[in-house]
Amino acid sequence: MARIIIVDDDYRTAQFIGANLKAQGHECTMASKGEDALALAHAHPIDLMILDVMIPGGASGFQICRQLRSDPELYALPILILSAMSGEEEIRHGLAQGADDYIGKPFDMQNLVQRVDMLLRANTDIKSLDEMTSLPGSGAIKRELQRRISRQEEFVAASVELMRLREFAYQCGKQSRVDAIRHLARILKMLARQAPEESCVVGHMGGGYFICLLQPAQADAYCEGVVKAWRENVGTLYANLGQEKIYREAVSAGPFGQCASLIDVLVCITGQRRRDRVSSQGLFETLTQLRNKALASGVSGIHANRRM
Repeated sequence: MARIIIVDDDYRTAQFIGANLKAQGHECTMASKGEDALALAHAHPIDLMILDVMIPGGASGFQICRQLRSDPELYALPILILSAMSGEEEIRHGLAQGADDYIGKPFDMQNLVQRVDMLLRANTDIKSLDEMTSLPGSGAIKRELQRRISRQEEFVAASVELMRLREFAYQCGKQSRVDAIRHLARILKMLARQAPEESCVVGHMGGGYFICLLQPAQADAYCEGVVKAWRENVGTLYANLGQEKIYREAVSAGPFGQCASLIDVLVCITGQRRRDRVSSQGLFETLTQLRNKALASGVSGIHANRRM
């Protein structure tokens, strides 16, 4: 059973939604104003909010969404926007404000119930750690990223990727892929523990991909430390897999960052300054552009967004 707040000034619509969700075993509370919904969410444990955009009072659904994402207690609350404002631009805007899903009115009740269940399951997954690395997963990192954006905090986002992971696994065996991912995860966690408490958040996005959210003052040292620690210890990784010869031959052939045969780390950096207003989508697009340029150059190491 989940506890759900339905925020809609149309009483019949709210009652209709509530009756159907109660039939699924959920507990539902109604609110006609965003401010009332915020007060309820602070007063009682809540698992999900269904939020209309055009509601009476001082704040729209979009504004309530932003307030929730910047709230230190409620920023992780799943939000489903349900609105007659269902144009492509409005949906994109709603998701950029921090909504997890967006359904237009008129709506199909069965679809709404299914989407609610999906959000509740996804939120349960967000709270669990990745089995391979014991790090938060992609959902948790995206939620923390949205929180920092909504609070207009200055931060740096660094994507850390294992370059040539597939080739490494082909050379050294299937288990080597898992060993390399765990090896990098240990480095990221070790360096994060050296940062001020809660200022550095590391998440495993899947495969050989990680995201680190950092304070600007610590970002350069952290990212340089990741590259340095990886390159100083990767020889041990090869040796433990019985492939020390491959490592020695590759290192003798040229500079580490330009070596086409060794597994290495690629770090791409961007972020948000106080005078900027970025979206999580825009931030990930910038990281993808940096990654593509780095891969085209064949050079690993650190690649930063110079417009920050």
